[in-house]
Amino acid sequence: MSSIKISKNAHFILAFAVLGVAMTVMIGWILRSPEIIQLSPSMAPMVFNTAFSFAALSVGFLFSEFKSPFVSKMMSAIVIFISVLTLAQYFFGWNLGIDKLFIEPFYGVGVVVPGRMSISASACFFVLSLLFFFRRPGYTYQMACVSISTLVIGFSFFGIAGYALGFSAEYGWGSFSRMALHTSVCFILLSLAALWQLRLRIREYSVRRSALVPFYVVMVGILTSMLIWQLLVLRDQERNKRVIQIRGESLKASLDNVFLPLEKSLEHMSRRFASGAYANQKMWLVDASSYFEEFEGLKRLVWADSDDIIRWVYPMSNGGDRVINTAVDNRELREHLKQATSEHQAFLSRIFELKTGGRGFILIVPVFQNDKYHGSVSAALMAEPFFSRVVQMDGYDLSILEDGKEIYSKGSPDPVFARDWKTETRYSTLGASWDIVLVPTATTVRENTSALPGIVLLFGVSVSILLGLALNFYNRSRDSEKIAKESFELKQASMNAVPLMMISMDTNTMIREMNATAERILEYSSAEVAGKTSPFIFHDANEVRDVQDKIEKELGRTVTLGADYLHAFFALGYNKASEWTMISKTGKRYSVVISTSEIRDENGEVTGYLEVVEDVTQQKEKERVLKEQEQKILASSRLASLGEMAAGIAHEINNPLAIIGGHVGVLRKLLAQKGLAEETDLNKKVDAIEHVVHRIAKIIRGLRSYARESDLSSDESVKVETLIEDTMAFCHERFRAEGVEVALSIEPNLVVYGRPYQISQVLLNLLNNALDAVSTSKLKKVTLAAQRSGEGVELSVADTGPGVPYHLRSKIMEPFFTTKEVGKGVGLGLSISQGIIQSHNGKFYLDENSAKTKFVIWLPEPKDSKPIHP
Repeated sequence: MSSIKISKNAHFILAFAVLGVAMTVMIGWILRSPEIIQLSPSMAPMVFNTAFSFAALSVGFLFSEFKSPFVSKMMSAIVIFISVLTLAQYFFGWNLGIDKLFIEPFYGVGVVVPGRMSISASACFFVLSLLFFFRRPGYTYQMACVSISTLVIGFSFFGIAGYALGFSAEYGWGSFSRMALHTSVCFILLSLAALWQLRLRIREYSVRRSALVPFYVVMVGILTSMLIWQLLVLRDQERNKRVIQIRGESLKASLDNVFLPLEKSLEHMSRRFASGAYANQKMWLVDASSYFEEFEGLKRLVWADSDDIIRWVYPMSNGGDRVINTAVDNRELREHLKQATSEHQAFLSRIFELKTGGRGFILIVPVFQNDKYHGSVSAALMAEPFFSRVVQMDGYDLSILEDGKEIYSKGSPDPVFARDWKTETRYSTLGASWDIVLVPTATTVRENTSALPGIVLLFGVSVSILLGLALNFYNRSRDSEKIAKESFELKQASMNAVPLMMISMDTNTMIREMNATAERILEYSSAEVAGKTSPFIFHDANEVRDVQDKIEKELGRTVTLGADYLHAFFALGYNKASEWTMISKTGKRYSVVISTSEIRDENGEVTGYLEVVEDVTQQKEKERVLKEQEQKILASSRLASLGEMAAGIAHEINNPLAIIGGHVGVLRKLLAQKGLAEETDLNKKVDAIEHVVHRIAKIIRGLRSYARESDLSSDESVKVETLIEDTMAFCHERFRAEGVEVALSIEPNLVVYGRPYQISQVLLNLLNNALDAVSTSKLKKVTLAAQRSGEGVELSVADTGPGVPYHLRSKIMEPFFTTKEVGKGVGLGLSISQGIIQSHNGKFYLDENSAKTKFVIWLPEPKDSKPIHP
């Protein structure tokens, strides 16, 4: 029982703990006790404003539990006021006096502005006080509470880790003081109190553990993102520190670039002394003058003899006359001179007070001739001007130390900032040893800072919150699903019991669900199509397009598939029972009757649509087969009658035609006997009679081929030229009368195997169709071609008509389908033609790759020598 009581009051305990720490620190400021406000000399202090803000937020938090929102909001508003003014001072460089509002700061070690709370503490106070001020019972507030509290915990935790592990957890915020250790602890406690309070309130209306899972996910995600952010920050710190080290090495190289050339020049002067090149002072002054021009920063050049008496000085101005003919009496300088003499090399002195005034150092080069000491050449440099000219370190605070004493400095780094960013390197040359201390400015650090850590943090926090929201919505949807499950199952059972297909749609014509009958026939599951597509997926696209064209024609405007299509569908009464074709997932086609109705809510608003579909495929198939058989019987009877009549006509005409042909031959002999063979006019008339006789004979041959349709004899080989010639005899005059050009392209010696009269019937049907197609075209031309193709012969009929519409190409071979006007065709020509060619083991199809309407017949060639029909 005691553990349950503590669990329920944990947020009170945490809030009281924060209030206790805040009151203690406030008393420490009043008593001016550093031990209370600062846990350790190496740590930042908790300033009075920070302690006061903690106390105000704690009191406001406790009063919120006692149902006193006014006190809670007032305390939060005070903290918002303090934190906003503090942040404004940081961002705009103002001094608004907020740091001394309650008490005069007495302790400022390690901080830039004494008495001012850190920028991180100000930001945490701002977001927490906003959270407490806008306390709400809704889910949005709950997610904001979890996100903000977790962020504050993360920042505070890294502040503590920074103290424990010795890294800057507030990297990139300039020279601002870091958050105090007990400030970080209080932020964690206050944030945990807010989270615990939220947990208890969620438990009041939901006992399910899953209700808290989204918030746990957000907390873990945000803390993980902050950990990755801090690791990236530390990586950037290391990179920045390497940059600082590189700058230190660059500074040493700059010093070498001055000292080494100067050393070489003085050694050159030393060698000239040793060789006697300086016979008098005037010649030496010429060299000394050139050195002064070459090396900026030199104060004086000096030559001392073997007794270390200064003899020559350049320049003589600025106290040079005071050192001429004087001994080198500086103890440290004499030691350096002695060391340079003993080691026979140049030496750089320590920084000391020069005789002629100012602090500086001297580069000494001994003069030897045959290992005998003849004096020394030295160059004096002033420390301040020399380092100011050589050391160009913009963006850095610099200190140069010799034996721990500062000999040169540039800038004044903040001690707290320097603790994290100070880099030391030693410069040793010519006997001198200096410690170089570099501290980058806050601006330099920020310029060398990558934006990646911030982007990762923002992305991680955003993803965590979105994931939490998604989990919460998932939980809510599961609850809603349980509530609706029984009614859904009842409705589903009712729909599945109906033998008709039922498809429910929303107002945008997207499928909501289908009953079991629809799933079985159409081979789609409801889950597969629900919310993803419309019922148009089941329909024949050509039929949908035809209805769309009719609707657009009636309405006089464009109608798009979807809600607009369905609105027009109802407006024109197309929703009533009508015949359609539906296609299953595997391509099976069904003839159906569809009735569409509107689904309305209690306000009469349309909330969706319901399609009731009856499968009439078998019924339609029976009707189609019956009608096709009737038409075939009718066509066969017509062909039989035509064959009988053709045979009679051929017999009746053929005898008189033979007599006429015989008389033409007799007439030619008589003309020759009477010497009129050369009579042009008479011969032309005889030729004309003979030509007409041959033409009538061709027509008779064509009639005989149809007359032989009833002949059930076997197939035979036939010349393609003869076949085409006989066919053209039937329709040549009609083409000429209609003004249609017929172009023949026939490869010679082509032979096919089959029933000539049937093949001729197919060609004649295609030629008649082509003639009808070009009747309204400007260019009236039909091309009949024959060529060898593989092991067969390819016959094709092409025309210059408008072509077969793309959406109708799949239907033209179907029985009873026709594009001609009513009374001009029954739609059996192509269907029967296809059957005839397939019975010959051939192929009959529409060439969809041709730019023109082109029907192709492929027939096999005879496989062995068979009699050829002439």
